[in-house]
Amino acid sequence: SSGINAEYGGVKYGSGSGQQSVTGVPDGDDVNSYWTILSGSTKPTCARGDEIKCGGVIRLQHAQTGKNLHSHLFTAPITNHMQEVSAFGEEGKGDSGDDWQLLKPINTLILSLG
Repeated sequence: SSGINAEYGGVKYGSGSGQQSVTGVPDGDDVNSYWTILSGSTKPTCARGDEIKCGGVIRLQHAQTGKNLHSHLFTAPITNHMQEVSAFGEEGKGDSGDDWQLLKPINTLILSLG
């Protein structure tokens, strides 16, 4: 585990997508760091306790706002060597940039843009 959590910032990026910011924070144990695991957009609905296998596609929905963790194919406004990640969509509705693929079967989710 990297020890970094995805935290919803509640403010829009001033450049890039202009969507709601999501940043990596150490030990982000507050409501802004809570995400619900959902099925990917082309997958059947998953139930609580269902196994997510390596290679499985999921969506992460912010617990408070209902926005999806979303990736873009352009550079993040904060760094020049990573892709932008934002919060996008409403109540699970979004697009393929909301789909993430599980890369390693470990206790902590390691995800890649699906």
